[in-house]
Amino acid sequence: MIMRRSNILAPRLRSGTGSAGFPREGGHVAGLPHWFTSAFRAGSVAVWLVGWLLATLLPASSTAGPVVTNVAVVNLTPGTFSVLWYATPGTVPTLNVFADPAGHTNLAGQLGIEYYPLNTGSPSATNSYDRRLGQAVLRQKTAAQGFVLARVSGCGPGQTFYYQLRSADGQGGVTTWPASGPLPAATTAVDSSFVIQSRQLAFSVPGIDPSGSVVLLSNSNSPSLLAAVVGDGVRSNEVYFSLSDLLDASGKTNYLPVGNQSFTATVLGAASPEVQTYSLNFTTGFLVGQGALIDLGDYAVLSFGSNYVQAGASGSLPVGVYASAITNLTFSFQVPSNVFSHLALQPVSPLVGVASLHLVNGTTAVASLAAAVGKTLEGDQQLAELQYDTIPSQPSSFVPLVPSSLQAVNPDGSLVVNLAASPGRLVVVNHQPLVENLFDASGDRSLALYGLPGFSYEIQESVNSSPWANIITVPMTNLLEVFPGMDTNATLVAYRAVEFTANPPILQAGLKGGKGTLLLYGVPGDDYLVQYATNLSHSVTWYPLLTCALTNSFQYVGNVPATNRTIFYRLLRQQPKPPRPAPAPAPAR
Repeated sequence: MIMRRSNILAPRLRSGTGSAGFPREGGHVAGLPHWFTSAFRAGSVAVWLVGWLLATLLPASSTAGPVVTNVAVVNLTPGTFSVLWYATPGTVPTLNVFADPAGHTNLAGQLGIEYYPLNTGSPSATNSYDRRLGQAVLRQKTAAQGFVLARVSGCGPGQTFYYQLRSADGQGGVTTWPASGPLPAATTAVDSSFVIQSRQLAFSVPGIDPSGSVVLLSNSNSPSLLAAVVGDGVRSNEVYFSLSDLLDASGKTNYLPVGNQSFTATVLGAASPEVQTYSLNFTTGFLVGQGALIDLGDYAVLSFGSNYVQAGASGSLPVGVYASAITNLTFSFQVPSNVFSHLALQPVSPLVGVASLHLVNGTTAVASLAAAVGKTLEGDQQLAELQYDTIPSQPSSFVPLVPSSLQAVNPDGSLVVNLAASPGRLVVVNHQPLVENLFDASGDRSLALYGLPGFSYEIQESVNSSPWANIITVPMTNLLEVFPGMDTNATLVAYRAVEFTANPPILQAGLKGGKGTLLLYGVPGDDYLVQYATNLSHSVTWYPLLTCALTNSFQYVGNVPATNRTIFYRLLRQQPKPPRPAPAPAPAR
C-alpha cells in the first residue's frame, strides 16, 4: 500500500464560563471587547456613553455564565424601542419585556420582539428565499461579534416598559441581566412631530467585511441614540439612518434641527471603535427624503482571492479593491521560490490604467495599480487578476498570499490613512494528499481533501489521541472533495489522508435510481472479474457479470441489473497474461 499522508489537528474549542467580574489586563477589562474600554476615552462620544455607562452599573447574575454588558436603549419612537447589548459570542440571547419594574407581568404575546437585521443582507435579492437567507447570514455575523440588537414593537406612545436580558451558552451557563432589583426602563416617545426637513444618511463603512457590524449615531442636542446594522436593507458595506428618528431634548418627540448640526457615527467592533464626526446644514425650507452617502474617512482594502490547482498547471486569482476614491495602490507579498515559474498582474477593469508586478530578490513580489486618466479606483470590485504558472515537480502545499506594505494615494496627493488587506491562498496539489478543517457559521465541521483525480485515498481520524481509524474511502474524481458532518463533539480530533492501491481488490455495491452500482478498487493496469450469486447457501454458484481493465486505481460501474431481491458480488483479480514468446530467429542461409 502506498503511504502518502497528510495530517491535520482539528481542536474543538469549548466556550468557557465567565463571571460578573473580570481581571484587568493592561488597562483593558479581560473578556470585554476593546471598543468598550477605549470608547470611554473618546470625548466625541461622551453623550451616549453616559447612558451606556449607567446601564452597565446594574449587576449581572452571580451565576457563572456568559458575559452580558454594555446595555443601552436605542431607536425610541412612539410605537417602538430597541435594546442593544453585548453578549458572549455563540450564546443564545433572550429579551423579556414587563409592565412593572418588579418583573411580575410579562408582556409576551402582547408586544412583538424582532432581532436585527430587520430587512435583508442583500437589497438586490430578487425573491423572498434569497432575502431570508441574506437576513440569516447577516444576523449570524452580528452575533459572531457579540452584539445583540432587538426591536420591541406594538408599544403605545409615552408608555414605560421594563426589560430583562438572558443569555445561555448551551452548557448550563446562564446569565440574567439584571439579576436582582428593579428592572431598567424604556419610555417611548409621546408623538411624532411634522418633519420639515427629512434627511436620510447611508454611510460607507471601511473594512474587509464590515457587514453585520453595529453603528451608533448621536447628536449633542439629542438624548437619544440611533443604532443600525451594516448591510441591513442596504449594500453590505453601508448602513442606513433616518435623522428624523432622533428625539428632542425632552425625549418626547422628534428632534427638529435647524442650522449647522454635528453628528457622530461610531462603528462598534472587536477593536477600537471607528469614530467620525460630520456636519449637515438644516434650513426652514420644506424638504422630503433627501439622501446622502458619506464615507467614514478615506480607506482602501486590498483582497486576494483563493484557488486550487494541480502542480504544473496555470491559473489566476482575483485581486479586489474596496476603496473610497484613490488613484494609486502599491503593495507587496512574499513568493515561495519553488512554487511559481511565472507571475503577472493583469488589469480586468476599465478603471485601471496600469498594473505592474516585479520580483525583488526572487522571493518578494512588488505590485502596483494606477487609475486610468480621469478615473479613480473606488467602490468594491475586482480590478485585476494575479496570473501564474506553477512548477510541475513541487510537492503539495498550501501557499499563503499575504499583501503587506500597502500604500494608497488620494486624488489630492495625500496618503490614505485607513488601510487593510485580506490575504488569499493557492493550494497546489501533487502526489501528497492535503486535508483541511472547515467550519460554517453554525459550528458544523466539514473536511476538505485535496488529491489527484484517478487516485484512491483513505481518510483516517484519531479522536482524543486514540489509534488511527479509517472513516472514509475516497475515489478521487476532482482535485477537491468536501465531506460535511464531521465529528464536533470530541475535544480534539486529528485527521490524515493516505493514498492507497487496493491489492487484494475492494468492491462496494449500492443502488441508484433502481439500478445497481459497483465501485471497484484495484491495481491500475490489471484485469478484474466481477461475479455475482443470488444466495450464499452451502452450495454457492458464482456467475460472471463483467470483466474490466483498470486504468486508474478505481472504476465505477453503473446500470447493473438488479433483478433479484438479494444479490451478492465479489471481485477477482485475474492472472496477468503471460508475455508473448519472442519470435524465433530466422534460420541462417
